[in-house]
Amino acid sequence: MLTVLGITIGSAILLALIASSTGLNASIAGNLEKTGANVLTVQAAGGFFIAVAGGGPPSNGGSSSTYQLSQADVSYLSTVSSVLAVYPYYELPASVVNGGETLQATVVGIALTALPVLYSGLSVAEGSIPLTSDTTSGVVGWSIANPTSGTPISLHQMVSLSLTVKQKSVSYSILASAILAEYGSALFANIDNTIYVTLQAGQFLAKTPYFSGIYVVVDNTNDVSTVQDTIQGHYQNNARVISPGQILSSIQSVTSESTMFLASIGAVSLIVATVGIVNTMYVSVIERTREIGILKAVGYRRKQIMGMFLSEAALTGAMGALCGLVVGYLLAFLMGGAIGGGGPGIDLGAPGEGEPTIQPVFSIQLILFALIFPVVLATLAGLYPAWRASRLSAIDALKHE
Repeated sequence: MLTVLGITIGSAILLALIASSTGLNASIAGNLEKTGANVLTVQAAGGFFIAVAGGGPPSNGGSSSTYQLSQADVSYLSTVSSVLAVYPYYELPASVVNGGETLQATVVGIALTALPVLYSGLSVAEGSIPLTSDTTSGVVGWSIANPTSGTPISLHQMVSLSLTVKQKSVSYSILASAILAEYGSALFANIDNTIYVTLQAGQFLAKTPYFSGIYVVVDNTNDVSTVQDTIQGHYQNNARVISPGQILSSIQSVTSESTMFLASIGAVSLIVATVGIVNTMYVSVIERTREIGILKAVGYRRKQIMGMFLSEAALTGAMGALCGLVVGYLLAFLMGGAIGGGGPGIDLGAPGEGEPTIQPVFSIQLILFALIFPVVLATLAGLYPAWRASRLSAIDALKHE
């Protein structure tokens, strides 16, 4: 039973590590894919700042201190071949005060018609998108409108915002014209924790003509790489051009390597457990020497005796593999919750708060591997003890005390 326990632990660790790692990779890929593969993000290099009027040093909140994205950049990007649309935006941290509760949020000023274009599957739960020229209305994310504690925000309610712009506290109120359906995270944006206002309102709040960034929509996903190279070549080191597909490829490369590393750790644990099988089977041969002599005396052949011991080793591996499958399944969900800081393998945080969800992925191949690999290792571990048992002399074995 101790040997079976060793196999169970090794098999469970192997299964849980691979399933959790694969689930993490799938979760990241799902979040990145919410931003269309044909959408590029242009951001000023060196961080985000808001330029101070009069040419003073920039303060936190908008374009870069070395380069500032302006309407001229929008005009240039609109002329790039294969570019379908260009959407500049402002992004500001804010606090939402409602019913005595304060929630941290992000205010994004952008052409509101761009939202369904930029974020695949985004929909409005209540209300309607405000007009482009409306600077007093906004679109409220799901977790802002439905906080885990506190008073929900209803449609057409005035929402009080507190922002810090140029080291000054600014209060602003908007009318909740629409409430978005629960969506989650997409690329760098936490949609459920964001309040969207018109571009004009964003400029008014940021108090600068310089944008935090510009979204570029390419008409064909096959042209994304070409457009990205063209834009990056134009800006050189003044700006960076971010492609969701490129980020996804880089992350998948890293997670694939980490999955292999974690799998190797689990495999080592399982191999260590097989040493226990060698020890158990070897001791079994010694303790059953007289039994082996009797079997040979009544006509058992070497192959039969070797097969008997190998089948015992394989059965030990099979029992450990089945137990490991159950334990590994439960362990993977616990690890999924621990990775994201939430409940076991479900939302990493309350629904709609934008935390990624780590759901372990159990493929047919992984399950078969978790079942077969321990059995194969156990059988190999029993080879020498089984061979030794088959080679025992019947006379010597019967004399054994």
